[in-house]
Amino acid sequence: MDVNVGEGRVKIMSVEVLTKSELEGLLIGVEDELRRLREIQERVLEQLERLKGPTTASEFIPALEFMRAVGIKRWKFDQLVAANMIKTIKKKRKVYVAVREVRRYFTDPSIQ
Repeated sequence: MDVNVGEGRVKIMSVEVLTKSELEGLLIGVEDELRRLREIQERVLEQLERLKGPTTASEFIPALEFMRAVGIKRWKFDQLVAANMIKTIKKKRKVYVAVREVRRYFTDPSIQ
């Protein structure tokens, strides 16, 4: 829409009006794009899960994390280690416990 003002012309923004069928078509197009994006996202997540295999770092947890998981204090932990009830690995000054030991702590009746 053009409006004459003196010697120059001033442009006023116009608003485009869509019909109901045009809006529905636009909505369908947007929904299709969203569906495609979701499918791509799901494929990417699946590929990331495949890449995220078990690593040696995730097989072991620090001793403190083990104690929190099973609800014991250091004194009981040291007793279990001394009695060879729990298998540990010492790397420099840190003590690590295999993650499977958490499950074994609760299922093995010999561990008290």
